[in-house]
Amino acid sequence: MKFKKLVTGLLTSAMLITMLAACGGGSSSTPTPSKAPDASQAPTAESQAPSGEAYKVAMLLTGYINDAGWCQSAYEGLKLAEEEFGIEPAYTEAIPQPDFEAVMRDYADQGYDMVICVGNEFSDAALAVAPSFPDVKFAVMNGNSAAEPNVGAYRFNTPESGFVAGALAAMYSESGTVGVVAGSTSPHIKDAAEAFGVGAKYINPDINVLIGYTETMTDIAKGKEMGMAFIEQGADVLCANANSASLGVIDAAKEKGIKHIGYISDQYDVAPETVMVSLIQSNPFMIRSIVEAGVNGTFEPKLNLFGMKEGALYLSDFHGNDSKLTADQLAKLDEIINGIKDGSLKSAGVVPKSSFEK
Repeated sequence: MKFKKLVTGLLTSAMLITMLAACGGGSSSTPTPSKAPDASQAPTAESQAPSGEAYKVAMLLTGYINDAGWCQSAYEGLKLAEEEFGIEPAYTEAIPQPDFEAVMRDYADQGYDMVICVGNEFSDAALAVAPSFPDVKFAVMNGNSAAEPNVGAYRFNTPESGFVAGALAAMYSESGTVGVVAGSTSPHIKDAAEAFGVGAKYINPDINVLIGYTETMTDIAKGKEMGMAFIEQGADVLCANANSASLGVIDAAKEKGIKHIGYISDQYDVAPETVMVSLIQSNPFMIRSIVEAGVNGTFEPKLNLFGMKEGALYLSDFHGNDSKLTADQLAKLDEIINGIKDGSLKSAGVVPKSSFEK
């Protein structure tokens, strides 16, 4: 079944060019679906799409499906859902904010069963449009709010990945100073950055943790500048949660010959001698799970948090860099991950709660 693509007629060519540059849309590579870490972590579909007409799912994106990042990985999840559940998918990319509501209404008017909005930016528009279409499910990734009967917000439990990244940084550090560069002070990003510090100190209570906010997710030069500043302060392991600005941090680590912990996606290929391992936030897993809830009739209009227990957050392959850790350190890492999955570290107050967690 082929994708349908709805293109808004309101975009000017200048706007398209600007967004293409910002989102890395110049690439013409074909997205390849990612997979959950293993079958035991992936949710299991108990039923396929309803008989008769296929379940129709539309995806709204602020960027392009070949941006090698946030939008592409969400699109990959939609492709996985199409393959598994037999849905009828559609998407609109590079939607400017003034058109958010119009595009949502277009899909709802066309009879789509679910509209997935990929990004916090869509939150207000979804809440405004949803009451007019009570039979359509609206799912907002990184959404702030949910609303009865048909708006669900879906978020990653970012303190979990931040904590593990910090613990790993402390394990790899020899200087006793590590740093994390965050692109903004948005709650989910700040949660992860602060948890990075907690995780590092869980391994080494005396470690010096540097935390900085560039207030830009895309400025590579600013990311590198902050990375260099942290290295000058003695950091020998860095981490960054700042979209393309993270590339600047990785470049700083590569240039100075120190280690880096990847974040959001497996960043090993960016700098193979620098990136030890990455903490993955799986958009494909999240999108697939949202679609499964719609298909199976288990969609809930609430704020849903997905973490390591669900399989939405996980470690990438070490690409051989586990050999740089001791057996005791690797055992401690397993202990941490298991403690996050079973909830024991959070209930003990070791792993911080998300700002969105009651």
